[in-house]
Amino acid sequence: ICPDKGVNSIDDAINYAIEHSPTLNIERIKLNEANISIKESQLQYIPNIYLTSDVRQNLIIPATPVPANVFDPSAQEGELMYLKFNTKWNSSAGVNLNYDLFNPEMLNSVAEQQHQLKIQEYDAQLSEEELREKVALAYAECVIANEQQQLLKGDTAYYASLLSNANTLFLKEQISLSQKNDAHRAFNKSLTDFLEAEKIVDDRKAELLYLIGMDVTTENIETLILQEDIQTLLQKIKQRLQSDYYNLEEARQQQVVDLAALQIKSASLKFAPTLTLNGYYGTNYYNNELSLFNNNYWRGNSYIGLSIRVPITQSLTTAKEVSRLRLRKLIESENLRDIRNNRNKERLKELTLLRIREENYQLNQQNWEMSQQNSLAIQMQFDKGYIQQSDLLNEQQKIKQTRHQFLLSAYDLFKSIITKK
Repeated sequence: ICPDKGVNSIDDAINYAIEHSPTLNIERIKLNEANISIKESQLQYIPNIYLTSDVRQNLIIPATPVPANVFDPSAQEGELMYLKFNTKWNSSAGVNLNYDLFNPEMLNSVAEQQHQLKIQEYDAQLSEEELREKVALAYAECVIANEQQQLLKGDTAYYASLLSNANTLFLKEQISLSQKNDAHRAFNKSLTDFLEAEKIVDDRKAELLYLIGMDVTTENIETLILQEDIQTLLQKIKQRLQSDYYNLEEARQQQVVDLAALQIKSASLKFAPTLTLNGYYGTNYYNNELSLFNNNYWRGNSYIGLSIRVPITQSLTTAKEVSRLRLRKLIESENLRDIRNNRNKERLKELTLLRIREENYQLNQQNWEMSQQNSLAIQMQFDKGYIQQSDLLNEQQKIKQTRHQFLLSAYDLFKSIITKK
């Protein structure tokens, strides 16, 4: 297509698209994101260790009532005295440990992320298959549009010659004004069709450039050169491997069903308690003046313990969540069954349609070849004066219709072969 870009055929176009298409690049980024999510979930199983430190100034130290006779034997029974069990300044620093020995909400998190990764891998493969199909079809459209443009260019030159001849004959008073105008109208129609064909070619080239991830610029459109003609491209496309789209779609949906089943299992585990190991190793500071670097006012502090959290009211929402997820699994299972049934139906439909379009293409190709032969014979009859100009124009219109049917059948055949899965 563009020699300086390393793209010279339909295979090069597809390979270039796979490498540079923004759509596929986004899928690759999503795949990397899914891989990171798995690693992130795996890190949840390591202990949570963190440092804490604080400094507090007690503006008002609360007083605590205690029996007075504990500190003063002469005090009366029941007499109270108030003591302050703190200092003006406190500080603490230490290492904290928090580790879930058993957390039902985290138990299957990695497995769920692995299912998500597999689904994303299938999404990337499906996107690549869809891109291959779109690029191949866009390339075929460019070939057909270019072929149509070249044929219409020849038509315009032919009708220009016919108009010149009609003007000469009119000046010699050998044809009427209406006959000259018929030739002029035929030329104008041919020129209009040619200009429209030019626009179609540019539009198809722009679409192809967009799909393969190349900049859509006037320069790239003008330098876009198609090597294959219709026959060559048809042979290449027939040799391409059949798409594995339906099998990938089914495999992806199977992963969705498996993920739904795993989510039910994970939700059911939420009825179980959470067992957590907690620990702290540090030191505390107590003094009426702030002197944090004086080791005499720091005292060690450490503990380790187990805590258990048993859900009670949360079990009500968990029960509803399990019921909802079971319904979701049923939906995904039905979607899987539908995909399988639809695959068989579409394959049968595609094979039947392909067989019909191959036959239509062969018949229209024969009609087009016979029309080309007729064109030479009719022109010869006109040159010898055996037929009128109006008869020639009518026959040329029939030939153009035959050519249009041939190009249309070629496009239909390309589409059936490319989209066959």
